Amino acid sequence: MTKTEISNMFDLPVSTLNDWEKKSSRKNKLYHFLRTLDKESIEKQNRQKREHRIFHILNKNIPKEEQYTFDEIREAFLKDDYSKATMRERIVYAKFFKECDVDDLKSFEETFHVSKRQIKKIYQQIPERSLRGVAQVWDRRFRLKHLSGNRGQAEQHTLPPALQKVLSRRHNV
Repeated sequence: MTKTEISNMFDLPVSTLNDWEKKSSRKNKLYHFLRTLDKESIEKQNRQKREHRIFHILNKNIPKEEQYTFDEIREAFLKDDYSKATMRERIVYAKFFKECDVDDLKSFEETFHVSKRQIKKIYQQIPERSLRGVAQVWDRRFRLKHLSGNRGQAEQHTLPPALQKVLSRRHNV
């Protein structure tokens, strides 16, 4: 590849590549390695990354012209504040935490170049965290304490009356 192609493909300034080209540079070998790469094979590799399982999950039942792109997903998870997220980004968060599992996290990090810390920061702010199914999986993964509201009201009233009496006696003693 040429310097311009490397610069465009990897988002590196040409001046940086000029520095790397010098024999005295510590990155000289990296520069020569990048020069030997084939542009088509790199583009093919990038296209394969974009066909990630996350795309299948997030774009399920969405018309082709409205589907989420690699950059949209990445930008959503690079945000620091959930309250500043657009409605479209909030849908990405909700779908991700409801439908993905912890095993998807590592490949998501590698594909989208987003750290666990950034994902955790968003997770701590989403309203879906109060859902029991979501909280069980992700609170454990991020080593967070469960929110007190994680138990639904219906679940609290399912105890038989006799058991409720026994429990109330124990608390009063």
